[in-house]
Amino acid sequence: MESEILKMSANVSMDLNAQENKKDLHYNANDDFSPPPFIGCLISDKDGIRIASFEVYKGALEFNIKRNINDKSRCELFDVDLISMYFCALERFSEEINIQNVPCINLKGTNIILHAIFDFDHFTVIFFLNPFVHIKSYENLIHNYFTKLYEEYKSEFHDIKKLGSLDFANHLEFLGMEWINHLNDLYLEKSIKIKKK
Repeated sequence: MESEILKMSANVSMDLNAQENKKDLHYNANDDFSPPPFIGCLISDKDGIRIASFEVYKGALEFNIKRNINDKSRCELFDVDLISMYFCALERFSEEINIQNVPCINLKGTNIILHAIFDFDHFTVIFFLNPFVHIKSYENLIHNYFTKLYEEYKSEFHDIKKLGSLDFANHLEFLGMEWINHLNDLYLEKSIKIKKK
C-alpha cells in the first residue's frame, strides 16, 4: 500500500513539475488560458485558518486569481489565505444578524467563481471554479466526499497539533489533488456526453 502511494506521489510530482514548467506565472489578462472546471479548493477551520488546499497543480488557486491582476504591486501583496477568512467572517456575520441556514455563498465573476460551503460543523470549503461551471449537480458528490474525509480523519481535525501538522496537510493535499483531478474528469466526461446528444 505504501509503495503504491509513493508511486502515485512520484507521478503527481512529475505531473506538477511538467505543469509548472509549462506555465510562466506572469499575470497578463490577455492570455488565452482556460482554467479547468474545478481549479481547487481551500479547506479552513471556522475562523478562516487554512487547513489544506486541494489544487489541480501546485499554485493553481493563486495563479488563476493573479493572472487577471494587471497591477504587479497588487499581485505581490495578494494573499490567498485571506479568502477563507473573508468567507468565514461572512458566515459569522450571517449568524450574528440571524440569517438562518446559509449553506453556501457564491461570488461569480467573468474570470472565476468562488463557492463557499458552510454545511460542515468544523470546517469551511471554498471552491475556485471556471466561470462556466455549474456546480449544482456536483454538490452531493462534494458534500459526501468531505463528510467521509472528516469521518476518516476526525481525530486529526479535533487535535490542534495534528491539524497544524505539515505532514497532515501534505497528506490531505495529496488526496485532494487526486480527487480534484477526478472531479474534473467527471465534469469533462459529462460535458462531452451532453455535447454528443
